[in-house]
Amino acid sequence: ARNAIEALLAGKPVPVEITKSHGCSTKWIDKRQQLTADNEKWEKGEVEVGLIDSKGIAALRKNETKKVRMFNVWATWCGPCVKEFPELVATSRKFGLRDFEFISISMNDPKDIDEVKAFLEKHNAVVPDKLKPSLKAEGRKGNAYVFNEGSQDALIEALDSEWPGPIPHTIVVAPEGEVIFRNNGPIDGDELRAKILEHMGRFYKPEAEAKP
Repeated sequence: ARNAIEALLAGKPVPVEITKSHGCSTKWIDKRQQLTADNEKWEKGEVEVGLIDSKGIAALRKNETKKVRMFNVWATWCGPCVKEFPELVATSRKFGLRDFEFISISMNDPKDIDEVKAFLEKHNAVVPDKLKPSLKAEGRKGNAYVFNEGSQDALIEALDSEWPGPIPHTIVVAPEGEVIFRNNGPIDGDELRAKILEHMGRFYKPEAEAKP
């Protein structure tokens, strides 16, 4: 291409008038169709919300699995929580084919569990198919919870002793419980995902199914 431009500028004949394309072929229609199918499948996913106490939180936080777990404490009445939530769902979707689990813990009153479920359904905070076998093996129906103890101190002790108290609060926990990301307040989605990639690696290696 450069030689052709230089020849034209000099008023000379173009040495090679026709050149073959190089690189990967692009199949935009197929990709759009696959993306549409993936979006429809995700949007049709079901949301299960359960009640959980500090003992249950501590067991999840211990993370005796091979999964990376992202915990987020939030509430429907918390403006910053609501604003950041799409970034958390986007992160869950990005790692939907990997051993990555988004666990949401709502501070809403337990009697408002239907309101919590409606919010999660609106934002398609579903469990990826990849994780369903592992949740079943753990005896869990979903990855969304409403904290049902009156003391937030018990939740802080069970989840993250470095959490100062305000919400939203997010931690990402590697297998065996190592905290690889911690943030109090609204998250930066790019920073969050970069930290997860730093730990998990950028390349996905398919496996038969997730194991607990």
